[in-house]
Amino acid sequence: MTELEYLIKLGGLTPKRLLGKSTRRGFGVSVLGGLVGAAASRLISTPSAAVASSLTSTPSAAGTDFTIAIIPDPQYLAEACPDRVGRYYSALMKWIVDNKNIAFTSSPPTFDANIKAVVGVGDCVNSTVDTNEFKNAENAWTILDANGIAFTTPPGNHDYSGDTSSRHSLGEQFKKGYFSAKHRSSVYGSGINLGDGDMAYWVGSHDATGANTAVKFVISGIKLLILAMDFFAGNAAWSWAYNIMQANSDCECYITTHAWLTTNGTQFQRTDTYGPDLYSMVGAPYSNSAAEAWSTIGVNSWSNLFGIFSGHDIFGSRNSAPSGTLSPAWFWQQVPVKSNSSRRQTVQQLFANSQQIDSACSMSASQASGAGQTASVFLLSRRLAWGLLEGRMISTTSGNWFKSRSASFPGGTSWSTSETLLFSVPFTGLQKEQTPNPMPKR
Repeated sequence: MTELEYLIKLGGLTPKRLLGKSTRRGFGVSVLGGLVGAAASRLISTPSAAVASSLTSTPSAAGTDFTIAIIPDPQYLAEACPDRVGRYYSALMKWIVDNKNIAFTSSPPTFDANIKAVVGVGDCVNSTVDTNEFKNAENAWTILDANGIAFTTPPGNHDYSGDTSSRHSLGEQFKKGYFSAKHRSSVYGSGINLGDGDMAYWVGSHDATGANTAVKFVISGIKLLILAMDFFAGNAAWSWAYNIMQANSDCECYITTHAWLTTNGTQFQRTDTYGPDLYSMVGAPYSNSAAEAWSTIGVNSWSNLFGIFSGHDIFGSRNSAPSGTLSPAWFWQQVPVKSNSSRRQTVQQLFANSQQIDSACSMSASQASGAGQTASVFLLSRRLAWGLLEGRMISTTSGNWFKSRSASFPGGTSWSTSETLLFSVPFTGLQKEQTPNPMPKR
């Protein structure tokens, strides 16, 4: 029985046990039991065990498939998982390098991942007070620099040196250190050669820090503008981002920011448990929740926007919608939303965060309990010939693949030794003139 079938049959997963009170800075192994109670209609936005299986048509001419690796909140890897030297943190980045061309077989025909870019969603460290964590983070991300894999990441609330009610509290690594605009622009230089004729370029930053930055990728003939936006960014930063998008109108635009979707799959409201109000962040123009950025700032009208990536939220928080319910024990969410732009394109919102497993940090892996499924990476693949966007997620320490979005899917079967396709949705980006290949016959 699949997860979707289970939910449809029972009308939602029965809570196995309530989570105890928890904080963003400390979690025990109890989180792996999880609370899951969402309706089936909210579980899978575009369900498909293998949209491209049993293909009966020949793909149209298109560029080579490629993958963007998304790093979900690695803060506890910097702190102590599994040790004070950040061994799993560096191993995660090394996994990306070593598995750059891993063959994906769960969605025929088989194709190579062809990882061309890495995107973070913030919380590169757990505490800016501990300089050892900065060292661990820098050592890890430098592995990508040394191997010609371009990356970008925004700051999360843990990348601030205490109170996020002042932008001046941004941690030194984002102010003027490794993640600063000055350093990152120097790494990009006149462009990073990604191989096969693909390139990555530095576009610019809102100010001298690395809080709001823009990079551009040209991969398989597709131009991608990625905007890394500050934690609940203010009006000035969003205005800067809009202007950058307008100046690069030939690019598909993607936003990566620490807090956008909750684990419920809803856009962050000010009053959500880990929304702006919790951090004493006053409203506009200083800060905007995701819902405010989308509707009030007008991100929902950006004609070239096709995706938004985020992390931050955790199990057991209470969010505005559904009304006051506990956030389910889900590690990822893929929620499409329709833009109000003249293009009326679909924007793929993606939440990925497995920090609670990293916080518990078991060194022995278990598919039954989820223990040891640490240092995960979300792999977002673009299949140009078929007009598809696909998602997979793997623990780089255990080698197990995430099998569902929940921590407690029946019988503790949320992880598998076999590669698992989490979703596959129609997607052509700016290539709207290109008609995706017909869906396979069933």
